[in-house]
Amino acid sequence: MYPPDGDAPLRISRVTRRRFPEPARIAADPAHQAHLDAYLADLVRPYGLALRPAPGGHSYGEMAEALIAETVRAGEDVDLLVLAFAVPDIRPGRATAAYLSHVCPGRPLAFAVCDQGAAAAFTGLRLIREYTRGGECRRALLIVVEQATLHYDPIAPVALPAAHTGVALLFDGSGSIAVDSVGVHSGAPPATLPDATTLVLGNGIAPPVGRPARVAPAGHPYTGPWWELAGVLAAGPARPMLVADYDPVLRYSCQCRLSPVESEGFEGGADARLELGAS
Repeated sequence: MYPPDGDAPLRISRVTRRRFPEPARIAADPAHQAHLDAYLADLVRPYGLALRPAPGGHSYGEMAEALIAETVRAGEDVDLLVLAFAVPDIRPGRATAAYLSHVCPGRPLAFAVCDQGAAAAFTGLRLIREYTRGGECRRALLIVVEQATLHYDPIAPVALPAAHTGVALLFDGSGSIAVDSVGVHSGAPPATLPDATTLVLGNGIAPPVGRPARVAPAGHPYTGPWWELAGVLAAGPARPMLVADYDPVLRYSCQCRLSPVESEGFEGGADARLELGAS
């Protein structure tokens, strides 16, 4: 269990969200598909699973590279990059986090969080908070991605994305949204949702009866709450927010508390870069 953590000078300064309607170019390469099929067949054979026809898909490297280009400005060096995902990449032969460090300004320390379902992004955010506590890591980037193609039937029922989407959140000291706490609890039911907050809920949590909430679009089990958060921030939040989700398979209950702070402006729009901070 990871309890909610203490204070840290972490603020969201910029958010980008993007759909990727076209499959990656590599997905149309017959040679790549043949190698991918052979690789996956070896992995799933011990579990009695077989491959299924599933052409297409998107590479997390290309998705995240586009998000970096839209989120990080020239001259802004990033110190830490965390990639969060759940569905396997269609390009397993590449160390995607290392590749993203190469293309991201500042050549940041970069790593990935996976195998945690809907909790991956929350864990990534907790790690960013820990790395920024000492002050040496001043700018961090969390990238949450999901691609909709799975080339085999999962061994247990699991929610699969309906589309290829990604969200990037840039953190530094100039933002107008403070990250107050992040909690990830294992083996627990969905946590109680507090009053007096703007609720931003993922696919794993039903909105409370009689309470307004911003609910992630159906079919986005991993990027959903962060996608919806970008829309809330675009409207200019006036009170504390709670981003919450629940993974019913892994039984992870997740919450992230955010609050507006004194800042100098905000600009942005849907499916574009959202600016929170100095103008």
